[in-house]
Amino acid sequence: MDTKKFNIVGIGEILWDIYENKKFLGGAPANFAIHCQQLGNTGIIASRIGNDELGREVVNSLHKRQLESNYIQLDFDKPTGTVKVNLDKNGNPQFECTTDVAFDYLQLDSKLSQLAHHSDAILFGTLAQRNDRSRETIQKFLKLSVRAFKIYDINLRGWNKKIKEIVNQSLILADAIKLNDDELYILRSAGQPGTDNIAFLKYMISEHNLKFAALTLGEDGCILVEPDEIVEHKGIKIRPIDTTGCGDAFAAALIHYYLRGKSLKEIAALSNLLGAYVALFPGATPQYSTAELARFKDSELNKLPILSN
Repeated sequence: MDTKKFNIVGIGEILWDIYENKKFLGGAPANFAIHCQQLGNTGIIASRIGNDELGREVVNSLHKRQLESNYIQLDFDKPTGTVKVNLDKNGNPQFECTTDVAFDYLQLDSKLSQLAHHSDAILFGTLAQRNDRSRETIQKFLKLSVRAFKIYDINLRGWNKKIKEIVNQSLILADAIKLNDDELYILRSAGQPGTDNIAFLKYMISEHNLKFAALTLGEDGCILVEPDEIVEHKGIKIRPIDTTGCGDAFAAALIHYYLRGKSLKEIAALSNLLGAYVALFPGATPQYSTAELARFKDSELNKLPILSN
């Protein structure tokens, strides 16, 4: 049994996903770190919350799940971020994110500087870089993290000149990228070459000196590309309850197994497995044990008619 723990950081937004009648912890980097913790690592969230009731609930919820809050800053002027989540009949979310909130003002303090030097892997995205203050902090943090493996979860919410600039700056700092098919389409439409998905991913690896690129395709699986290897996984057919956070769970499994030297084929299968499992529950970070995941894998639930689309 692998008992090694890695310090894996999600830096950027932590917020509340607000559904019609309940709320769940959210924010892609935070979801990622929570899943990394549940997989057996030390998951660390670096973010900023408001001095308000929602902020206090963030800290309480993390402590209940045995995650530390030492790297979550307190803002006395800006509120804790929220996202209104609307699910369609297939459990796919649409998001409406508040602006000018606490995570937009993340600062590089002494705690974050120290964390940068002790991180094994870091996930960062685009949303938390929308403000100049937080973008500067995140990029300085990444530059300080000289020994960490850095994965850029592109996680686009639209496309314009500013977002294009953020993406280009982020790719310079990344060791790997993760994106979905919608985001790949946006990047290709913005003028990137490539005649198909794999050609585009190979171009991104070559152009930005990346170690790998991961394309998620929902129920259709994923494509993982390294300079000298390509793996396509067909995915797991389920009847989803809520697909919010499935990509974050996928990214957590991806890094968890990559750091442990698993093959691309194993990584693809296990990352899809966790993404599918999370979709069976409401919210982005349902609680589970590795034993429960193993039972889900062994049961081959995806082959049962009840879970077929």
